[in-house]
Amino acid sequence: MATLTALIRKSLGLPWVRLALGLGLGGAIAPFPALAESLPLVPPPTEAAPVPQGEPQTVPLTLSDLLTLTLEGNRDLRNRVLDRTVERQTLAAAEQTFDPRFTPTLEVNATLTEFGGVEGSESELGAVLLGGRTDFDQRVLLNTNLVTRLGTDIVLGLTPLEGGQLFQFRVSQPLLRGFGAAINEAPVNQARLGEISNQLALRQTVIDTLTTAIVGYNDLVNAQAQVEIQTQALARRQRQLEIVQALVQAGRRAPIDLFDPERSLADAEGSLVNAQNQLDQANNTLLNLIGTDRNLRFVVSLDAVRELYAIAAEEVLAYQPEALVAVALAQRTDYRQAQLQQQQQALDLLIAQDELRWQLNAVADGTLGDSSVGVLGLVATRVFGDPDPETNRVASEIALQQQDNTLAQLQNEIRNDAIARLAEARSNLQQVEAAERATLNARRQVDADQARGGRDLFEAISQEESLVTAQTNELAARIAFLNSVARLDQTVGITLERWVGEINLSPELQE
Repeated sequence: MATLTALIRKSLGLPWVRLALGLGLGGAIAPFPALAESLPLVPPPTEAAPVPQGEPQTVPLTLSDLLTLTLEGNRDLRNRVLDRTVERQTLAAAEQTFDPRFTPTLEVNATLTEFGGVEGSESELGAVLLGGRTDFDQRVLLNTNLVTRLGTDIVLGLTPLEGGQLFQFRVSQPLLRGFGAAINEAPVNQARLGEISNQLALRQTVIDTLTTAIVGYNDLVNAQAQVEIQTQALARRQRQLEIVQALVQAGRRAPIDLFDPERSLADAEGSLVNAQNQLDQANNTLLNLIGTDRNLRFVVSLDAVRELYAIAAEEVLAYQPEALVAVALAQRTDYRQAQLQQQQQALDLLIAQDELRWQLNAVADGTLGDSSVGVLGLVATRVFGDPDPETNRVASEIALQQQDNTLAQLQNEIRNDAIARLAEARSNLQQVEAAERATLNARRQVDADQARGGRDLFEAISQEESLVTAQTNELAARIAFLNSVARLDQTVGITLERWVGEINLSPELQE
């Protein structure tokens, strides 16, 4: 049977944009968990049976399949990847700041000379009547401009079609404001920092998208398991009603005893319909996430779910809070972006301080040709009474101090969030264990009542409803644990590292 990835790719009929998640990824961590062994899930079909027209095609779906399809097909993510083309071009333009600029110019002029009040021969008079004489001349200019990293501004000009003065030059070297590589390279360095920040922003977009996919997969697991729970409950209540009906027909029960089993059966039917609707919605959410309109019905794999859940539970118990905080401070994109912003604002302050200095330039100006002229001089300039330079300096200093406070606050928040997310995951794991015991106890009560022949009808119905409630609560606890692990990975910033060995990546994002 064709894989799900190939099936959906084929449905679009277009090449997919596959995303790659570079940005310094480490080694692969164990895959993300899904659901535990005790949940009653429907295993995927071994072969794809012919699907009637209009009916959804049932296909197996693992979490790694879903994440790969999401990276390839999610439209928002693909648009974000396209944005990177513009961002990289912006950096390339900034990197060319110190490259020479050539400006060739071709100039063609037409000069019309009119004649008036001129006496002459008949031929000359004809020229006057025709409007005079038109002269054409052309000029070619070749200009080159270069700004060095020290701030030197060099302008060279060449007029090859003219005699006499053929070559002009002008060199201006700042001695105070604008002098030095640090100040002249500041805009380029800011563009580089901005590019790194853009890479981190894309990384965060991918992390958020994958987290959404993981939660959506958990919702599918939840809905599918809930359908199975309600299906089993409906079957048990149907058997219970059939037993009571037989007893009523035999005269061993009064007809009024049918009311409670019939009501319980109707409740189970309504619950099953609601569970099936939730399954449809969860399935539709995933179809929208991966960007396809194929009529597919996803089914999770029971064995894969068991393995993933067990690995997650083991890892959560093994995490050390302080080590997790250290990883978060190294991996969180918002913290790394804040550090980059701090560096950018330091460059803003450097530029603002430079603007307060005198403009003192050494200038060399001259022409070379039949007669050469050269001029050397100093040009000093300063605007008095303009408050903007000082205002910009103060604003830059304040912004840098505020960014220091932001970094400190963000560091505290990351520490608190990482520890809180870990505590939440461990708490949810404990709730799963408690819910398991409650389900086991409810099932034992139902089995014991069936062994006794179900003499107390009301108690049997109550125990059956208690079993369904316990199973539902256990399922909810497991899904809450799975979602808390996904949020923990997102909070620490290791979602990509966890899945880098399990999903298909391409060089598109390996920067």
